[in-house]
Amino acid sequence: MTKPGVERRAHPRIQTEFQLQGSPEDGGIVARMVANNVSLAGLQCTSSSQFPEMTRLAVRLLLPSNNGSDNGTEPLDIEAVVVRSEKASPSSSGEPRFELGLFFTGVDDEAKQRLATFIATQRGSMSRSTSLIH
Repeated sequence: MTKPGVERRAHPRIQTEFQLQGSPEDGGIVARMVANNVSLAGLQCTSSSQFPEMTRLAVRLLLPSNNGSDNGTEPLDIEAVVVRSEKASPSSSGEPRFELGLFFTGVDDEAKQRLATFIATQRGSMSRSTSLIH
């Protein structure tokens, strides 16, 4: 039994926000999502569409760009499976929203390195902003 408050995750999560898109692997709708936290193993996000648990998704992370590209994002394609799906509060416009937990199932070495770099960069900027507060 794990003690309360003890982190059991193999990869620590960081709080961050970025856009992503997801659609079932068999096609269909493309849902707009906003990540709330991310790790090398998965992420938690708010989605405009509901997906049942165990749904396999093709996910495109729209990570903030470090190279000054025109749209300010660098897409990163990853395969994931929904491991948690709960109804959330509606958006300010009344649209339904859903909280999803996604576990990454298909991440090639290049994608894993890009994600690790993004997480390290975000962790570093959080440390700097925290040190400025204290």
